[in-house]
Amino acid sequence: MIQPRTSSLFLIVGLLLVLAGVVSWQAGWDLPLHHFFRLRGTAWTSTVVFLSALGGFGVMGPVGFLAIGILLVRRRAGEALWLFATVATGRLAVEGLKLVVTRPRPPLIDRLELVQSWSFPSSHAAGTLMTCLALAVVIGGRPAFFLAFLAALTIGWTRLALAVHWPGDVLAGWGVGLLWLGLALRIHTPVRVRRVPALSSEDGSRP
Repeated sequence: MIQPRTSSLFLIVGLLLVLAGVVSWQAGWDLPLHHFFRLRGTAWTSTVVFLSALGGFGVMGPVGFLAIGILLVRRRAGEALWLFATVATGRLAVEGLKLVVTRPRPPLIDRLELVQSWSFPSSHAAGTLMTCLALAVVIGGRPAFFLAFLAALTIGWTRLALAVHWPGDVLAGWGVGLLWLGLALRIHTPVRVRRVPALSSEDGSRP
């Protein structure tokens, strides 16, 4: 079950990650980190491109809609609506930020994948984190949260390995994802709490 402090934790960590992304960019740390993380050679390129594609909307979108469909079939319409609203608005917010910031991607000669959109923040990093973490909230349990963060970390790494994003972009993408989930949980926590009726001593029942 989601604890009340979870949304605060997401908001704090998300804000710190966004700030770290901005600092990495403005302080000039992105360039040496970019060269450190990008793949050397092409032996693993196709595998990393495949992994990276799993974090795109072409995969995360159908996964989200499938989860929404399952929730609706199970008569969990409130959770389905929360999941759709959280991920859909979050993705729109990320694309809007890209258009506002208009940061160019790393040099074309370094990239191992052709990408045309703006760079900051990483929509792959943010979208994967928002989708998988929102699913973990609905599913519940530590394994779901572990897998959500593992997926986000993996996708973020692939964007750096393919040299299509600066490190600051990925940090900010994770940060925006956490911030959005934190705000969504502040507005509504989509977890059904099973209430156990209190036992009254007046009717002779005992714990």
